[in-house]
Amino acid sequence: MALKIGVGLFTGQIPPGSSRTFHEEYRETLELVQLVEEVGLDGAWVSEHHFSSDGYLPSLVPMLAAFAAVTERIELGTGVVLAPFHDPIRLAEDFAVVDQLSGGRVIPGFGIAWREEEFREFNIPVSERVGRTRELIEILRLAWGEERFDYDGKYFHYESVAVTPKPARTPPIFVGGFVDTAIKRAGRIGDGYISSRAEPERVRDAFAMASEERAKTGKEGPPLVALLHNAFVTTDPDRDWPIVRDGIGHQLGTYAGWRAGTDVPGKPLEVKPPPEDVIRKTTAFGTPDEVVNYLEPVCKVFADYPEGHLIVRLHYPGMTKEPAADAIRMLAEEVAPRLRELAS
Repeated sequence: MALKIGVGLFTGQIPPGSSRTFHEEYRETLELVQLVEEVGLDGAWVSEHHFSSDGYLPSLVPMLAAFAAVTERIELGTGVVLAPFHDPIRLAEDFAVVDQLSGGRVIPGFGIAWREEEFREFNIPVSERVGRTRELIEILRLAWGEERFDYDGKYFHYESVAVTPKPARTPPIFVGGFVDTAIKRAGRIGDGYISSRAEPERVRDAFAMASEERAKTGKEGPPLVALLHNAFVTTDPDRDWPIVRDGIGHQLGTYAGWRAGTDVPGKPLEVKPPPEDVIRKTTAFGTPDEVVNYLEPVCKVFADYPEGHLIVRLHYPGMTKEPAADAIRMLAEEVAPRLRELAS
């Protein structure tokens, strides 16, 4: 199998109290993405949320266009676009343009979204999220594959639509999900399935579940698979742990704050980080040997699939470019070759 190792998710978040600007954050993100390509890694990935106090990246396709402009080889993925909030034709056009800019390197990944505040502000009922996602993916396939097409769905209706230009290649569509119903749906409607921060046994089960559902639709072969995982490679774990811990604390604590109903009108964002021991347990952190040992079980899961993407996060909210750049170099030189061998 081919295990591709990418870096992400780049989310552009700036924690409260930070002196960083979004111009600085985005500029350094582009420099890190250039480095990802220079050191021989395989991809750079972004993620979407809206109406967040820390500026969580809301516009993925424009960011991928910037990635395309500063790279020539690596794949550029979304993990994930929140499908219910997008117009399918507009999104099909935008992805096609970026795929042409990049020479066929875009990997669109989609999710159904979950944060109630986003549905409220977009005026989309939460109850419509699955149906809108399914229809959007159906429309993207038609838009990228047919000269003209008709579509008559519950949420979208088109007659004799021609989307131009077409992508440089027909992009593989990935779909994310955590619970069993979402994993099965991803297997049915996607070309690939994205998992995130799960134990190796759960990753194995989720990949198999998606594969079984794919087979039921009559599609040949197993799906493409991807896993998002927090990580950090360092020669000095004691020095770097505090900044990694604090960055992951904000990353995961923002989600917990949203689930608790904060970052909405009248309730400012409350970042609720998990305990430090939980952060350490769920992060592939440490020396190159320690990171390889941590990721070895999940890399062996990838061996059963024709193409897999291991997407490791090495840059966290509030972190400057330098420690992330050092971690990217060590990942490429001392970790990635060993992980690819484990998955072969």
